[in-house]
Order: sequence, then C-alpha cells, then structure tokens
Amino acid sequence: MSNFDVLPRSFVTRALSVRAAFAIFALTLIVMGTSPQSVSAASGSDRSPEVLIELSEKGDPQAQFDLGVTYYYGKGTPKDYQKAFSWFQKAADQGHAAAAYALGRMYYYGRGVRQDLAAASKWFRKSADKGYSDAQFALGVMYQFGKGIEIDLARAAEWYRKAADSGSAAAQYALGAMYSLGQGGVKDVKEAVKWLQKAAEQNYEPAKETLVIIQSEQPDRDRKIQEIQITLGEAL
Repeated sequence: MSNFDVLPRSFVTRALSVRAAFAIFALTLIVMGTSPQSVSAASGSDRSPEVLIELSEKGDPQAQFDLGVTYYYGKGTPKDYQKAFSWFQKAADQGHAAAAYALGRMYYYGRGVRQDLAAASKWFRKSADKGYSDAQFALGVMYQFGKGIEIDLARAAEWYRKAADSGSAAAQYALGAMYSLGQGGVKDVKEAVKWLQKAAEQNYEPAKETLVIIQSEQPDRDRKIQEIQITLGEAL
C-alpha cells in the first residue's frame, strides 16, 4: 500500500486528506489489488500473449489467469475487459484463487460483464475461502456497508480478522476501527490500538489518523473515527 505522506493538523483538512488518500486507494482496488497478494502480483508473468494463449487453450489455469491480467492491463496487447473476464472465468472455474478475486472485481465494477454485486460476493467468497486476503477484505467491506448484501457487522469483522491475520493493512485498519467503535462486538480500545498500530507500521495513513484521534481523547472522537471509516465503503 502506498504511503500517502499526509498528516494534516485540523480535522477538516484531515478528513479531506483521508478521502484523497482513499481515492488513490480506490483506484488501486479498481486495477485489482491492495496487498502483496494483489492480482497483478499474483501473475508476475512476462510471457508473451501468444505463449499465454497457447498454454491457456490447453487448460493451464495459471496461464489463463496471466492471460486475463494481460488483457485487463493491456500488456503487449490492447486492453479488452471482455477477454480478461473470459479467461479469469476459466481459471476461476478451476479453483484459481486470484482469478476468482479478479472475477469478483469485474462483476463488482461491471467490467467486461454486467454489474452484479451478488455474483461479485459469490466469487469473493470462493477466493476468500482459499485464504486470499484481498477477497477476505472485500467481503468485509461488503458486509460492513451493505454493498449488494445485507449489513452484518459481525461477519464483516470476521472477514476483516482473517485478512488482518494475513497481514492486510487495510483489513487491520478496518478491524481496529470497528473495535474502537464497538461495531460487531464489544468495544475494546486496547484491541483497536493493537490492530491500528499494525496497519500504521505498514504506513497505512487512515490507521495513523485514527490512532491520533483515539489518543486525543476528544469528546467527539467517535464521530471523527467514523468520518474516516466511511471512506472504506466509498473505496470499494
């Protein structure tokens, strides 16, 4: 995750900076990935489109996924979301976790396919069940903010915890914020600080901002934390 290098002094400026940070974060999500386990990182292929096509047509799921990434980003070939979707689908059908996550993102945004949030959550779940932390985080956001599914804060916290345990800074922040507000369970400032510090150690600015607010002990700190937290829903 990028270090946004912004720590404003006033709350108004701080809120605006965090929203700007999450605009960058949202773009990162759009191009598929928030952690070292991102889609592009999961590919890492420098093979030509011609080689990938040959292998993909033989049923190689990694090649199919790599080909999907190639078409999605336009690496050595024109961008083509429909072709990217098709190859991600083939790889995901064979149990490829990163492809299932990529497929969920394409359903979520309606790229290469008609937007379908139910289908997005389905493929995120398939990927998340295989331990893919980006998908676990995505499910947490969907459950927390009711993105195509009913709001369930307990399940949101559950998925954030899985991703946080895998080292996702975004999930560590989200989990810490929930603990600080008592969302989805008992309010626990000590546990909140623990997870926020983990995210802050990865230069995750929303976590740093939230830690400053918690430590300030201002009477309206819950409202300020929520101002930052809501950007998670806007990001995904």
